[in-house]
Amino acid sequence: MPKSSQDKHNNQNARSVDLVDVRFHPRDRRPLYQQLAEGIAAQIRSGALVQGTRLPPLREAAARHAVSLVTASQAYETLAAQGLIVSRAGRGSFVAYEPTAPAAHVPAEADREAAVPEAAGQWDPALVETSDPTRRAAAMEMLRTSVRPGTIALSSGHTAPETYPLADFARCFNRALLEDPPEMHQYRADRGDRDLREALALRLRQRGANLSADDILVVSGAQQALSLIAQTFLDRGDFAAAEAPTYFSALEVFDQRRVSWVNIAGDADGALPDSIASAVQRFSPRLLYLNTAAQNPTGSFLARARHAEILEIAGRSKLTIIEDQSGWPLAYDGPAPPPLIAAGDDDHVILVESLSKLLFPSLRIGYIAARGAAMRALYAAKLRADTFTTTVTQRALWRFLAGKSAERHMRATRNLYRNRRDALHAALRKALPAGSRAIAPRGGVNIWVELPRDWSAIDLFGYAAQAGVLFLPGSPFYPTMPAQNTLRLSFGTLSESRAREAAARLGRAAAAYDAARGKVAQQAFTAAAAV
Repeated sequence: MPKSSQDKHNNQNARSVDLVDVRFHPRDRRPLYQQLAEGIAAQIRSGALVQGTRLPPLREAAARHAVSLVTASQAYETLAAQGLIVSRAGRGSFVAYEPTAPAAHVPAEADREAAVPEAAGQWDPALVETSDPTRRAAAMEMLRTSVRPGTIALSSGHTAPETYPLADFARCFNRALLEDPPEMHQYRADRGDRDLREALALRLRQRGANLSADDILVVSGAQQALSLIAQTFLDRGDFAAAEAPTYFSALEVFDQRRVSWVNIAGDADGALPDSIASAVQRFSPRLLYLNTAAQNPTGSFLARARHAEILEIAGRSKLTIIEDQSGWPLAYDGPAPPPLIAAGDDDHVILVESLSKLLFPSLRIGYIAARGAAMRALYAAKLRADTFTTTVTQRALWRFLAGKSAERHMRATRNLYRNRRDALHAALRKALPAGSRAIAPRGGVNIWVELPRDWSAIDLFGYAAQAGVLFLPGSPFYPTMPAQNTLRLSFGTLSESRAREAAARLGRAAAAYDAARGKVAQQAFTAAAAV
């Protein structure tokens, strides 16, 4: 590193460890920005670039790797979305991730050249296999170290334990064990319990979808459903598209296939067809993930009026759409719209639903609805994964859905969450700073907040933790190029009586952060005036 640059680093009290140049592979189909991001990410995860290290400025990074400034900027934005770095206005970009394992030894430059003379000074991403769910790693570490007695946590997205229908479900388990023949509990290789699949197909037909039990595959939760889909429909390095923002756990599953992400714009009525059409025209993604019901984190529902246009785009481009309907019963302002899969009979749409969030998380039951060749391929993937999902739980779930307690449970749960939503949203309107926007969700258990455009949710987090309230910064929810001024507040476990205090604490944190920003700006102005 040039001496002047080194002095600048020392003056800013930032750790200085050289970034090893990333090698681009001619046969790699991914964009250069994604290859550059992965090469830097590998050095961060391995410990070669430690927490607090300042990365080269964008122009320097672009020059060193012979790429455009836009490419270098997109790479840094991707790293920020994964929680690996943070960018601070006027100071640069710094490593934010701290590996749980001891940091790897970083050899001296001469040692590196002696060890790998053919690739001295270059980092080869192909040598490092990364499988960590890195999008939320930095945020989870921030949360873990910030909890203290009395803290109000709006960060988890958890559901309310008082809503779990445990007594009713216990009776269903008891009946499954006592009434079903012993053969029912034998090893099996099938698409799931026939009675449960019939019940799930009936629920979809009641919402307009032309599906039968043969179109249902029972799986061990939505995460397994998405994993089977990723294995079946994506090759390493394919393009995939998703709403920005969207459910980060789904993005993490597809990240394991090293996909190149394309952002899809949306509004209060879900994904915008024009944005999907543009993404298809520019990148030809193989898969589109849409969280069409009680979208996490915004709480939106995909409007029925957009179904036909989206399906027309998918049919024309042979695009596979993954429709996540896990939250549809939690619609607060009227019945949920029908699912996208109900708008056509082709196999372009694959529906996923988790029943764990609606009942209780330890249930770990979900399903995939798909037609034709798509279902056959997914069934084969399920057999390779674990053959079958626990039968006794399926039999208990079938009995629960067939009884009166299921609708009674959902009605009470909707009312509880609607009241909690209203309480927190009303309190936020009084507490958030000017220029902010808190979106009242139509469903789900989250409120999406947009701070003033030049604010950083990650920087605000420290002030919030000191004030005794925690949130989840918005960066992990973006497939790529995250908006740094966004955050998610979850009200599932927040009582109405605590909503005002939670919002007040966030308001005090925002005021403290704004005051600190003003002080920094004044210092910068004074320094500039003195030159």
